Amino acid sequence: MKSSIVLFAFVLLSSLSKAQTKEGDKIYWTALEKYTLSLDTMGFKKAEEDKVKTIYLEKPDFVDSIPSVINGYKIILITNENQRKTYKDHKGLLTHTKLFPISVHDNVAEISFVPYRGRLKKRNHYMLSVSDGTIIYFKFDSNKNQFVFSKVKNWGI
Repeated sequence: MKSSIVLFAFVLLSSLSKAQTKEGDKIYWTALEKYTLSLDTMGFKKAEEDKVKTIYLEKPDFVDSIPSVINGYKIILITNENQRKTYKDHKGLLTHTKLFPISVHDNVAEISFVPYRGRLKKRNHYMLSVSDGTIIYFKFDSNKNQFVFSKVKNWGI
């Protein structure tokens, strides 16, 4: 009897934890949506109408799922397993985008995207250079009891 209660509690906590995680992914999806819109306003339009825009995003370990397409951008996840092949498929050069964990200061949440200029050197040695990035801001709405999109700030060196 006691073991079945423990098992029930474990299953319940596991499913609650997964539900919270998937709910937590929504703010990252919104940030990714706003990031793609900011890319379009910064001049990263399609060269050809039928050519798919692609973001090569390093798979963050703090997000469970990322949509494969958002606002017309195809999202290719870079993992330890496919990183070398992905770079080789692009002649060793790639815009390697990283998504950083949310940070909260004074009821304002920030999620940053940094598109590095990646280069595959010898074997598995990678060089990442940074020149710009984007921060997506969210403000806490006490009526909705959640963070809502506030603004986008692009920065450069």
